[in-house]
Amino acid sequence: MNTIDSVRAKDHRPIRIPADPQWPARMKARSVDYVRRFDSCSQSILWTFMESLELRDRQVLRAGGAMQGGMMHSLTCGVHTAGLMILGLLVGRESLESGLDGLMPIIEPAQQMVATLNRRLGGHSCRQMTGVDFTDLAAAMTYKLSDDHERCVVRVGDGAEVIAGQLQEMSARGELFRMNPGPGEPSTISGPAV
Repeated sequence: MNTIDSVRAKDHRPIRIPADPQWPARMKARSVDYVRRFDSCSQSILWTFMESLELRDRQVLRAGGAMQGGMMHSLTCGVHTAGLMILGLLVGRESLESGLDGLMPIIEPAQQMVATLNRRLGGHSCRQMTGVDFTDLAAAMTYKLSDDHERCVVRVGDGAEVIAGQLQEMSARGELFRMNPGPGEPSTISGPAV
């Protein structure tokens, strides 16, 4: 597999993001397939990337479980939430003790990702983009079963494509890293990306 290895310093190890220009399209197609088959915009995107990057941690998937439907409250779109969770898995701080310094690597990429997703998807508010109050479960189910729901499916695919593209750009610039695990700690990223 052709990958770009990004390393920031000797105490960091590489994150393998596929350099293949078709990788964003594959992430888009897989995310769309998952949301059509299994629902949940946030978990469909999250699991697509976790599989591709071999981060198959079910606890992380579970953590994304209440993010769809604008955090189940018609607020921030689950596409945005999933993108930020993926970014956090790759450059988020690994301990609270690292303080503000540990947060610094994710700030600008997160702001860029949200801005890019907003432009591509037309906003970040589920209520604005769908007109649905997801706290009303009857309205949410009516929307889910309507033809209008296809717009959310399209947003999932478009969002996955944006996320993959940004990860490739960050990788090419050497901006993706994980701290080496300590003695006896499992590695959070292993093997080549697929």
